[in-house]
Amino acid sequence: MNTDPEIEHIRQAVGCPVLLEKRGFRLDVRESSRANPKYRRGAGEIIIVNHDGNGWWDPNSTAKGDVFSLTQHLDPSLNFGQVKRELRELIGLTPSMPPAAPRARGRDEPVVPPTLRWSSRAKLREGSDSWRYLVLTRGLPAAIVTAVGRADNVREGPYGSAWFAHRDGAGDLTGIEMRGPNYRGFSAGGDKTLFRLQLGTEPPARLAVLEAPIKAMAFAAIEGSRIDTLYVGTAGGMGPATLHCLQ
Repeated sequence: MNTDPEIEHIRQAVGCPVLLEKRGFRLDVRESSRANPKYRRGAGEIIIVNHDGNGWWDPNSTAKGDVFSLTQHLDPSLNFGQVKRELRELIGLTPSMPPAAPRARGRDEPVVPPTLRWSSRAKLREGSDSWRYLVLTRGLPAAIVTAVGRADNVREGPYGSAWFAHRDGAGDLTGIEMRGPNYRGFSAGGDKTLFRLQLGTEPPARLAVLEAPIKAMAFAAIEGSRIDTLYVGTAGGMGPATLHCLQ
């Protein structure tokens, strides 16, 4: 595989925050951390930076990548040569605002157990902001969203987000996977096991393993909501508790 040395140099020398500031984005200090600074521009445009400034992702789509793909994501009219010329001009520059330092948890500040956080949230109801996010924004069939809510595997989070239950083999809640228009995360103090979606009543004969609850729900829709299948989401990882549940 041939690698252009200049491309690799630019990729390491130009951080995504510098490009974002040049393109009119501003750091959202309140919702940023040192590992994942969040940048906003206008109404609804959000880019979250990762990998020490060398990577990015768009929470409103599946787009992600390096500073080259970010340039074309922000301006799809540019060809690769034009992207390279723009980035050359940014070599050596630093962002005007550094990411916020992570808020330290006080020694006496307790972690709220996931079960208590779960019980504090309302059950999903048709037409709510959370329901509209799943059905209208993410395009999931209402019947599948309703089924997940009926099984108490999704509840309404703040600001139109959806909270998905991770449960162990006994059905006990171990953690909460959180997804929304502008946010994704996992409950502090919780364990990642499995989000589960089963549309049939008989023991499943088939297992479909997906990265996240919304992807599990979408795959169920693509397959026609098979009643012989258990659809699960892993929260993007395969930790010991997740592997134990799968086994």
